[in-house]
Amino acid sequence: MVTIMSFLTLILLVHHFVIRPWMLAWGSPPQIQKLHLAGDDLSGGSVYTRAVLVHAPPEKIWVWIMQIGQDRGGFYSYAWAENIFFADMENVYEIRNELQVPRMPGDTVWMASKDRYKGEGHQIIAQIVTNNSFIMVSGESYNKVKRGKKATGSWSFYLYPENSESTWLIARSCGGDQSRAERLLRYVFYEIPHFIMEQKMLRTIKRLAEEN
Repeated sequence: MVTIMSFLTLILLVHHFVIRPWMLAWGSPPQIQKLHLAGDDLSGGSVYTRAVLVHAPPEKIWVWIMQIGQDRGGFYSYAWAENIFFADMENVYEIRNELQVPRMPGDTVWMASKDRYKGEGHQIIAQIVTNNSFIMVSGESYNKVKRGKKATGSWSFYLYPENSESTWLIARSCGGDQSRAERLLRYVFYEIPHFIMEQKMLRTIKRLAEEN
């Protein structure tokens, strides 16, 4: 028993102090992690930044971000995994005019079919700037933001030019004001699956933007 407990403790320590910091900052160099970006002030709290350097200008990347959503082009990640949880996800790996309809603050981005989860599987666009930033919060948080209060969290994508030919595609999560129980649940059940799906999404958008 002592040996098993020691082994489990070692795994937890390695995850917390080695794997988790790498995972939460995957692909993002210090200068990208330190950026103060639009949307950071909406929620406050812990900020986690992942990124890929795309060898394409912002406008070549933005068209793919515009298509995210279950009701548009999917999330360019592991659709089979999302569909285990009944998301009804299907990724679209081409630019389609009907999926490029302009988006505005207050628009819904569906994470799963609107017929699933009693219509609660979605995020709301809090701020959006073409070729620059795409910031989402929960429906409850969006109502808070409109009243001048802090969101309980946000999930955002940013395009930050490195030079005339390359752009950082940044994914940033802000934790917001969460209880200890909520932070524990996020630590245990959310962080690893979200990392797996998000890094796949970033790598896929990079490939698509560079190929097209």
